Amino acid sequence: MRLKEIAALVGGTLVGDPEQEAARCSSLANAGPGGIVFLEDKKFVPQLGGRRPACAIVSPGMRLEGINVIEVKNPAIAFATAMDALHPAKKPAPGIHPTATVHLEAKLGHGCHVGPYASIGAGSRLGDNVVIHQSASIGESTAIGDNSVIHPNVTIYPHTAIGKRAIIHAGAVIGADGFKFLTGEGGRRIKVSHIGRVRIGDDVEIGANSCIDRAMLDETVIGDGVKIDNLVQIGHNCVIGDHTVIAAGCGIAGSVTIGKHVTIGGLVGMADHITIADNTFIAGKTGVTGDIGPGIFGGGYAMPINEWRRAEVAYRRGPEILRRLTALEKKGE
Repeated sequence: MRLKEIAALVGGTLVGDPEQEAARCSSLANAGPGGIVFLEDKKFVPQLGGRRPACAIVSPGMRLEGINVIEVKNPAIAFATAMDALHPAKKPAPGIHPTATVHLEAKLGHGCHVGPYASIGAGSRLGDNVVIHQSASIGESTAIGDNSVIHPNVTIYPHTAIGKRAIIHAGAVIGADGFKFLTGEGGRRIKVSHIGRVRIGDDVEIGANSCIDRAMLDETVIGDGVKIDNLVQIGHNCVIGDHTVIAAGCGIAGSVTIGKHVTIGGLVGMADHITIADNTFIAGKTGVTGDIGPGIFGGGYAMPINEWRRAEVAYRRGPEILRRLTALEKKGE
């Protein structure tokens, strides 16, 4: 693509040769002729090491000697847009592989691809341009919206609803039974049936090997634009608000309600039946045992981030303080 086309695509201002061709996006360490890089701050310029890419996407007012630049308010987002244009994802051709199993009562929209050994159950409905990759299993009466991509070995249990443009990565399981057992006579564990479902909104991405349990009753809900990393467990009857982000390794117990635009760091654990307010940020490895937010929280037991930092400092100074206290006690004897 010519730089003037890329500038128009990202809504930026080109300073340099509009006819210069760019063929790929590059890291600063591997920049070279035909490549595009991005720089949000001049402190990263030394990482170029004298290399001359075709163009750099930069913050307003930044100049690089001998290098074309495209000025834009948010270089990272502009670079991601350019990456999509220069490195478009390969989409498999429409059609159903001979080894796939598609129930006669399933309905597929225009342009769908169903890969080898995939299966689609009775009464399921796929929108237009849906991609079902190899060995994915779509249970009966499941709905998947337009332009969604289901990667290999994903298992989607019956009666699940998935919106448009969803991406579900390999090995994810959507709609398995929740973890609920009652204690009977003699301590015997009695399984509680789960007859609800999972409902997932538009533009949701779910990472590899993550699991979202179906509701015991009603629905487990994942809102629009939610992004879930790899190896995340979401329990039954949870409600995750729009545009919330959950990093890898989190465990969220049943009936948790999480608001909109929440950011949850890696390895966070949440107890059941709690509520997280909109616009809350939870630091990695935080344990959340009660309602919190809005604000920034961290620590083994979630507390406001500044309190946690003070507590951490006090904890690390504990041995020193104990020695001083012991010395003072001895003086007072």
